[in-house]
Amino acid sequence: MLNEASGKSQEQNWMIEETCFNERYQGKYESILALGNGYLGLRSAMEEPYIGQTRNLFVAGTYDKFDATEVTELPNAADLTEMFIHFNDEPFSLKNGKVLEYSRKLNLKTGELTRSIVWENSRSERYQMTFGRFVSLDDRHLIGIKVDIVPLTVPAEITVKTGINGRQTNSGVQHFHDGDKRVYEDRYMQLIQTTIESNIGFVINSRVRLYIDNKEVVNPGGYSLERRSIYQNSKISIDPGATLTIEKLSNVFTSLDSDIGTGLRVEGLIKHSLEHLSEVCKMRYDSLLANSKAKWQKYWEEARVEIQTSDAFDQLAVRFAQYHLLIMTPFHDERFSIGAKGLTGEGYKGHVFWDTEIFILPYFQHTFPAIARTLLRYRFNTIDGARNKAHQFGYKGAMYPWESALSGAEETPEWAAINIMTGKATRIWSGIKEHHVTADIAYAAWNYYLSTVDEDFMNEFGSEIIFECAEFWYSRLEWSEAKKAYHIHDVIGPDEYTEHIDNNAYTNYMAEFTIRTAIQLYELGIRKNWSHFQHIVNQLRLEERMARYRGVVDRIYLPQPDADDIIPQDDTFMSKGCINLEKYKRSDEKQTILKEYTREQVGDLQVLKQADVVMLLYVLRNRFSPKVKQANWEYYEERTIHDSSLSAAVHGIVANDFNCSEAAYRFFQKAARIDLGPNPVSSNDGIHAASMGGIWLAVVMGFGGVSNDNGTLHLEPKLPEPWERLSFNLWWQGEKLHLEITKTRIKITKASVTGMDLIVKGNRYTLLSELTL
Repeated sequence: MLNEASGKSQEQNWMIEETCFNERYQGKYESILALGNGYLGLRSAMEEPYIGQTRNLFVAGTYDKFDATEVTELPNAADLTEMFIHFNDEPFSLKNGKVLEYSRKLNLKTGELTRSIVWENSRSERYQMTFGRFVSLDDRHLIGIKVDIVPLTVPAEITVKTGINGRQTNSGVQHFHDGDKRVYEDRYMQLIQTTIESNIGFVINSRVRLYIDNKEVVNPGGYSLERRSIYQNSKISIDPGATLTIEKLSNVFTSLDSDIGTGLRVEGLIKHSLEHLSEVCKMRYDSLLANSKAKWQKYWEEARVEIQTSDAFDQLAVRFAQYHLLIMTPFHDERFSIGAKGLTGEGYKGHVFWDTEIFILPYFQHTFPAIARTLLRYRFNTIDGARNKAHQFGYKGAMYPWESALSGAEETPEWAAINIMTGKATRIWSGIKEHHVTADIAYAAWNYYLSTVDEDFMNEFGSEIIFECAEFWYSRLEWSEAKKAYHIHDVIGPDEYTEHIDNNAYTNYMAEFTIRTAIQLYELGIRKNWSHFQHIVNQLRLEERMARYRGVVDRIYLPQPDADDIIPQDDTFMSKGCINLEKYKRSDEKQTILKEYTREQVGDLQVLKQADVVMLLYVLRNRFSPKVKQANWEYYEERTIHDSSLSAAVHGIVANDFNCSEAAYRFFQKAARIDLGPNPVSSNDGIHAASMGGIWLAVVMGFGGVSNDNGTLHLEPKLPEPWERLSFNLWWQGEKLHLEITKTRIKITKASVTGMDLIVKGNRYTLLSELTL
C-alpha cells in the first residue's frame, strides 16, 4: 500500500511510504523509491532476496551491446545491496514468520530510503530492524547502507552475508566480462567488470563494518568467493536490547568517468578507487549522509515549488517529480543525457528520446540553467550521428535518432518480438519515420536561448544544431503542384498509433518553425558578430542555405482550422471511422486496444495513443487562439486513449489555456498518479521520466501560466479550485524570479533592480525589484 500523504503533516508531504509488503508489487516500489545522483541510479530492491526482485545499478552513459543482433543498452552493474541475515540459524524473510510492524519510506527532502520492521520468527523470537540507504549527492561515487538490529526477546546469534554480486543481467542478457575479485588489507572487497562490446571498465569496492552498541567489532568473519561475486561473512552474538549495527560503504568508478580523467585504465581505477574508499571510511554512515543531505537542502532551496492546497497529494506529487528529475539527470557530464526511465529500470534500455527536450529540459532551463545547457551539449556532441543518419536515408543536415545512446546513432530496434502465433515479427517504424524529434531538438535549443540569452552556447553549439536540423527539413520537403505548397510525406507523428501519414500537423508546423528559426538565427548571428559564427557560415555555406530557406518557408503546408476550428491531424485522419474508447481509457493496462484490433486496424480509425494536435497547441501555444485550442482539445481528447505517460500533463496545460480549470486539474492529477497512483504494476520497468517533467510543466507552465513568446515572458496564472497559493522560483534571462500567486494576487520579485519587461494577463509591465498585481 502506498501512503500518498494526508495533508495533516507538512513533513509527510516529503515522504513516499510503503505501509505493507506485497511480493507481487515489488517492481513498482523498486522504481518509485529508487535512489540516485545523476551518475549512479540504484533501484530500491529489498536487502533480503525475494522472487520477482529486479536489482539494478546503472552508471550513466555506460552503454553496451551484447552482440550484433542486440541494440545498445545501459548495462546492469554488480549489486551492492543484497544481504542474507539469519537469526539463530533462521533466515530473515518477510514471507515467513510474522510482520508485526512495517514501514518503508523515501524521504524526498534528504534522499534517504529507510525501512522499519518488527519481525517475529517461527520460534516467536522478536527482532526490531531499521534499514537505511542513500546514494550520495555530495560524492557521486558513494553508496551507503546501514542496518540496526535489536533482539527484543532472546539472545541472538546473527549471521550476515553481504558483498558485491556480479551475477546481474539485463533481463537475462549479460553485458560484462568477469574480472578479478579480491580483498585488500583484510577490509576492502573489490570486483572488476568490463563491458563486452564497449570495453568500459567498472571497478566496484565495498567495506562492511559491524558495531555492538556503537563499539566496532573488528573483522568478525571471513570472506568467500563465488562465481562473479565476493562476500564478507559475519557471525555475531548479542543480548536482548543490544544493538547490532551493520554499515556498508561502497563506491563505483568506470573508465568513462570525467572527474578522474576519461579513459583511465583499470589499473589506475583500482588504485584511485581504493584510496577514495579508504578516505570515505574515515567517516561513518550518518556523517556521510549528513553531507549528502546538505546538498539536497541546497537543491530544494533553489528548486522549491510550494502549493497551499486542500489536497496534500498535489504538493507531494511535484516534489516527487523534482526528486526524480534530479536523480535521473547526468548533470556532471555533457556526453550523456536522460533515458526514458531515468536510471530506475531497464525500460527502453536507457535510451534518450524527445522526452528530454520537450518535457524535461524546461524544468532545468528555468530552475538550473547550467544543467539545461549540459543536456543540450549532448545533442551537439552527438550531431555527427544525426548527420550520418540523414545521409543514410538520403537527406541532408542532421536527422536525429528516435532513440539515442552514447554515439548519437539510431538505437531503435528495427523489429519487435516475433508473434508466437504467426511466427512473424512486426516492423518498428519509429526509428525510420518518426522525424519530429529533429524539430523538437531545434525548438529546445532556440527556446533555451530565448529564456537564458546564453549567447556563448548559441555561438558555439546551438546554432550548428539548429542550422543542421533546418537543412534536414529543407531536404525533407516535397512540392505539390496541385496545392502549390511543400508537403511532408510518410511520417509518424506524436500520436504513434497512426503510421505512414502525410502532412502530420505537428510535424509540418515544427518543421516550418525550425526553418523559420534558422533564418532568424542567421540574421541574429550576423548582427551580433559572434566570434564562432563566421566559421559556421563558411562551413555550412549558410548564405546559400538562407536563400533556399526564404524561398520555401512561406509555402510549407500548414494544416489550418476548418469551419469547426479543427486542425486535421494529417491528410486522412478526418475521413476515418470512430469507435467508443471509454473502456480503453479506463483500463490501468496500456495498449489494451491492440488486443482487440491489429495496428493496421487502429491506424484506420480516429484513435490516438497520446496528444498530437494537442501537443502542437502546447509547444506553439502562443500561435493559436483559446477558441481553436478548446475546439481541438475537445475533439481530439475524445479520441485519445492516453496510452502514453506523455499525454496527460499536456492536456492539462492546454485546458488551462482555454480556461477549463476542472479538466486542467483532473489531467494534472492523472499525470501525477501515473507512477504514484494505485496501479500496482505501472512502474515495473522504471519511472516515467517524461511524466516527471510533465508534472512540473503542468504546475508552472499550466497553473502558473508561464510561457515564452519569442523571448518575452508571459504570465497567465489560473489556480485550480483546491489551490489557495502557488509559489516557485523561475530563472529568466539571467535573473532568478520568485513568483507568488493566489486567487487574487500575483507578486513577482527579483534581487536586482534592472528593468525587465514582461506581459501579465495580456498587459505589459516593467519589473524592477518587485511587482504586485
